[in-house]
Amino acid sequence: MQTLFQIALITHIVGITLMAGTTLVEYLLTKHFWKLYATDKSGAIASHESGFNFHLLVNVGIIFLILSGVTMLVVFQGGIAKQIWFQIKIGLIIIIAINGSVVGRRQDKKLKWLVSLERLNLHQDDSAGQENHKKDFMTVKHRLDLFYISQLLMFLTIFTLSVFKFN
Repeated sequence: MQTLFQIALITHIVGITLMAGTTLVEYLLTKHFWKLYATDKSGAIASHESGFNFHLLVNVGIIFLILSGVTMLVVFQGGIAKQIWFQIKIGLIIIIAINGSVVGRRQDKKLKWLVSLERLNLHQDDSAGQENHKKDFMTVKHRLDLFYISQLLMFLTIFTLSVFKFN
């Protein structure tokens, strides 16, 4: 049982690290996109369209996390589930998953849509339309910043709870 627990724990750490690391990389790439967008719209659009789909890595992390978490619960016969730090951690993981699925993906889709519109309108001189797009881009930028910062803070809280195991 000890070996099973150790394998599950390693898989659990890999899963949460995959999720948090991917979120951090997505945040940094998004920040890079916005910096590039301010100076070189066509370059920013090209870099965004050639981007990698990181949602797959997050999903793999979630699968690792769930399978290893269930395994550890079985090994400990559910005893760990009664601890407050564990209950908070589970709640945060659920919030992260819902926030990622609902808020993050929605804003990501909206950004992709705006980028495709911008690519089509790049060579047109429609100042009113460009002003509306700029407002939409800034709304998405603000929402994505809040999304990524909230996700990263929740991951930091999970890591802290897992290390200190407050009761």
